[in-house]
Amino acid sequence: MSHYPRMKLTYVIAILALAGCGSKKDKEAPAPATGSPEAKATEAEPAKPTEPAKPAKAGREIPNSKGLSVEAPATWLDNGIGGAAGMHLDADAGSFQLYEVTPDEAAKDMDTIKKETEEVMFQKWVSSEKTADGFKLIYILDKMEMKGEELKKVGSTFAFTVRRKIGATLYTCGGPAATKEIAAEGVALCEKVTGS
Repeated sequence: MSHYPRMKLTYVIAILALAGCGSKKDKEAPAPATGSPEAKATEAEPAKPTEPAKPAKAGREIPNSKGLSVEAPATWLDNGIGGAAGMHLDADAGSFQLYEVTPDEAAKDMDTIKKETEEVMFQKWVSSEKTADGFKLIYILDKMEMKGEELKKVGSTFAFTVRRKIGATLYTCGGPAATKEIAAEGVALCEKVTGS
């Protein structure tokens, strides 16, 4: 009989130990079955894709234009407010201006523009090339200056003309240049102008 209380005590301890283990398991929620609504609710929601950021406008805005911009070296200065849309270099080394092409001008192809260019102060062509949406021209003109009350030829100057579409609008971009290299740089800038 003396062993009975000890056995009973051992038995009670064993039951409590098992009950304790069970109570820990009871506290842990069973994992929901894969594919069940509960499992779907506990799964981490995938990150929603964000809209791609709009690209920043390249370059700087061209004054007096309708939202046009260009990546131009700092040596190309903005034209004054109220003037023609475009940029220029110091000491009259070069400039470019942008104009929307009128319907009458838009009807003229590169060959017609070249013929018209050859009519006034023209010397020779440096280059002429058709492009997907227009053309690009570099040429040499007589350089003219006022001598008293008369306009006199004092040498030669380069000039360039680029016709291209920017957005839905057709533009002519061009101007004078002191050298062939500046004319080529002007053409490259005209080709890089972007819309808003």
